[in-house]
Amino acid sequence: MANSTDSSHSNLKESLVSHWQTRQENGQYLPESSSSELPAREPAIPNISKLLRGKGREWEAIGAKPRPLQLLDLPVDILRLIVKEVTHTNDLTSLALTNSTLYYLTIPHIYARFDIVWPDDTVPPSDSKNVDALTYGLSTLCLGSKFAQRTRWLRGSSLGYVKPSERLADNQYAKYTRKFSLGNGPKDWTSEYMVTKESGKMLGTLVAIAVGKMMNLETFVWDMPTGVLSEVFMALASLQDCYPEGESKLEKVWIRWHDNSEMPDASSSISSPIQPPPPPPLAAPPLGSTMTPVGNTLPPNYYLSIAPPIKYSESQVEYPTFSVLPPLKSLTVLDIDELAYLDEMSVLIERSKSRLRELRVGISHKARVADFAQAWDSYGLQQVDHDARWPGESRISDGRLGGVMGILVGRIYDIRRKSTKIKERESTDPQEQSSASQFNGVEAFGSGSNPAHVPHVLVPEVRQRDAAAASSCAERKRLDGKLQLETLELERVPLSLQVCTKAIDWSVLTSLTIIDCMFVEHLWRTLKRQFHPTPPTHGSPAGTPTQYHLALKHIHTDVTSSTLISFIKETLAPNSLEVLFLQDRRRTPLPAVKLDHIFKGAMKRHRSSLKKLLLDSSDESGESRRWTNWVLNSEIVSYITSGRMPNLKELSAAFDYKDWHPFLQRLPNVPQLRSLHIPHMLEHIANFEPKELALQLVDIITLRPEIQLCYVGIATKCFEILETRPSDVSNGSPDGGLGGNQGAIVIEEDDDNEDGGSEADEETEEDDDDVNDDNSNASQVDGGDDLTDVSDDAESEADSLQEGNLVGSAARFRLREILFYDDKVAIFKARHARL
Repeated sequence: MANSTDSSHSNLKESLVSHWQTRQENGQYLPESSSSELPAREPAIPNISKLLRGKGREWEAIGAKPRPLQLLDLPVDILRLIVKEVTHTNDLTSLALTNSTLYYLTIPHIYARFDIVWPDDTVPPSDSKNVDALTYGLSTLCLGSKFAQRTRWLRGSSLGYVKPSERLADNQYAKYTRKFSLGNGPKDWTSEYMVTKESGKMLGTLVAIAVGKMMNLETFVWDMPTGVLSEVFMALASLQDCYPEGESKLEKVWIRWHDNSEMPDASSSISSPIQPPPPPPLAAPPLGSTMTPVGNTLPPNYYLSIAPPIKYSESQVEYPTFSVLPPLKSLTVLDIDELAYLDEMSVLIERSKSRLRELRVGISHKARVADFAQAWDSYGLQQVDHDARWPGESRISDGRLGGVMGILVGRIYDIRRKSTKIKERESTDPQEQSSASQFNGVEAFGSGSNPAHVPHVLVPEVRQRDAAAASSCAERKRLDGKLQLETLELERVPLSLQVCTKAIDWSVLTSLTIIDCMFVEHLWRTLKRQFHPTPPTHGSPAGTPTQYHLALKHIHTDVTSSTLISFIKETLAPNSLEVLFLQDRRRTPLPAVKLDHIFKGAMKRHRSSLKKLLLDSSDESGESRRWTNWVLNSEIVSYITSGRMPNLKELSAAFDYKDWHPFLQRLPNVPQLRSLHIPHMLEHIANFEPKELALQLVDIITLRPEIQLCYVGIATKCFEILETRPSDVSNGSPDGGLGGNQGAIVIEEDDDNEDGGSEADEETEEDDDDVNDDNSNASQVDGGDDLTDVSDDAESEADSLQEGNLVGSAARFRLREILFYDDKVAIFKARHARL
């Protein structure tokens, strides 16, 4: 190795000259002009000092060492890149315990994510609560390293002549955290942390302290329905104080609210037995109302309730919450049961108008019949109270113009286009009002109304108060903004067609999920009419393509209709849809759409682009045989396995047993298939074992190793197919390398999966890396693993497919039972039909 920069220059020059001489000896002569000038011109030599970028001293120090280079002799930048490739937490921990330099480099990766994943409710409590990862993890983030604090005191504080270690003096792990996530779990376990209990208050306080130190936090997820203290939101808002510009790195917030109607005794930490909630009533418009593009009109003698302003001390809702957060790129709020949350979300959406790209909103089961959860249209109603300093000061009725969607966009888009006087004059004529309405609520939803949704108490002064608020809002300048969303997911949210079409820019929307929402049929019809493709104009050149105006690539709905299939076929560009999750959970004996209609209108239309496909016609209970209406027939199975869907990576559908073996025989035609879910098998022998069907798949993969199938879900069981080599077994791993870092070679999972997704979601590079981590060492579960091994380490011979003589590099495949991998496999998560 050269000892200096000059010597490296001379060596490079000699190599270039000798290369030129070699070309002459081999008879490769250059033109005369070039050959006469080349010896006089020195070849261009790169300046190595520029390549080193100020690391010349380190380069000289490395070159001066007489012994061969070792790992720790490399520059710190190279070591940092090497450590970045190590993704498993156990491996990072081993590196951190090896050397102080490696410790310094691995700590940011170890604490980059704080994920709490609850075990499945089938796991015995004694096996899952031996170590409380939530308590110990928060203790580490809040207190830092006790060893570092004690060492700093011993080395520096008590002895003035000893300088403390800089590494130990500043060892606060929370500053490295970029994702903080508390997942949802069994209700009888998570109920211990309800915000109304002492343990829940303590949890919220610890989280607020830890979050306040996470200056690099990008994602905050609280999916545990226990309630979130306002102190946590204040801690999230304080993160922007860590930066001079006042802009924090926080991009994604995911909150799942608790049932605020349950108010147990806060002094008791012992949870009572969890009783299953009664089935919620069906949301339906009141009798006598008509539907307009904004919402339902108020029928005669039907008045909305209004609550007088209250003091903050009397409020049962935490404040502030969303109104103090910085601008976000992704906002998810689920199980909303209070109007105050929507009012504060409108403030955050206004602040994030130019930045927000993902929006997920869900209303709780109990609140879906509340006034604020319905989409209303009346001359005296308003979207939000612009004069209220906090939700408790709102002086308008709980029923809002445009419903939930109208509230969310109330500070960026005004539904009202005419003055109050004109609107009032138009509303006095019942005939004109009836003719102006486009849809009738009774015709759209049947004559049967919801008996639990009775008219409210008559409040004569409600209309006067709303009219006064409307007149004050008429003096404001009209808002006409649009959200530039890429992902929109709604659950139990009555749709306001005017808000959906006017306040959202559909030209950039790529992912749409609508679960259990009213008026969804009218949405498909309106979108089809508004964004109908534009054919080539008369006189345009030959071959001019049709212009499509929508960019949707992901559609998920639990109400499949012929209008939706027609929208997919006629409004979207051919071979543009990548994800199609169709479910039909309406309480009707038969689905409204036959499977052949879906096959011809959607699957064939987008056969080259479809990556994920789910078809399910089972009802909510899952006990009836309604699922038999969408069982794949022989024609569809042959089409899927014919190779005409080259990008299909995830498939979920019910099969007929007579088509099962043809599917196995043609499986090599779809080698790119990564995940398969078969919720039902028609006409199979009684008491069939899902594992036997999974083993048949492993047999085919053994014969055709190019098949990339990795995850298989059959009925209520889920399996993972692992691949090992004979060399892995010979290296001392009895499980074929599954128990350690060596051996297991798992087919890589698709990186396209969302969470949110999902969860989506929206994820960092570490999320994609964790898929490989969980596969390569699935028997170990840490805070970031969503995969739990429910099988023993020493599996029976039936679980492994072994051959008598394995020669060369022949692979051995084995089957391992796992839990459904909802966070990484999109079809597993979508099967629940909920956000």
